[in-house]
Amino acid sequence: MKTWIKSAVGVAFCLPVVETVAANASPSSVPELFTPTYVMQVLGSLLLVVLCLFAVILLLRRFNRIGSVTGIPLKVLASASVGQRERVVLVEAGEEQLLLGVAPGSVRMLHRLPEPVVSDAAANTPDFANVLRAANPLGSRS
Repeated sequence: MKTWIKSAVGVAFCLPVVETVAANASPSSVPELFTPTYVMQVLGSLLLVVLCLFAVILLLRRFNRIGSVTGIPLKVLASASVGQRERVVLVEAGEEQLLLGVAPGSVRMLHRLPEPVVSDAAANTPDFANVLRAANPLGSRS
């Protein structure tokens, strides 16, 4: 019972102080968080960061072309895992197709194929959009 009386007396003494502070505070002294200049500054900063990301991505794409420096077009036509870290890879280098064994620390030519095993037409996989359109029984909605 005594704690309830102490709380009531404390609240009674604090109310005039809170009312005085609230009366003295003017609406202009409270800062606005989302002013137009602040929103423009945040959006401008976001745009600058996104542009910097695009610039870095373009630079990495441009200067990360180590394989195409030789002028010989290389394509991996097929790949199969034959062990935990070993693979057999069918590579097209120019007009030739090579069967390579790839392991950590070594690459060996297993066989040079006299005629192409996989042609360019067979190597191209169908486009996902065309497969989806063909599988859709309702047809195209656009």
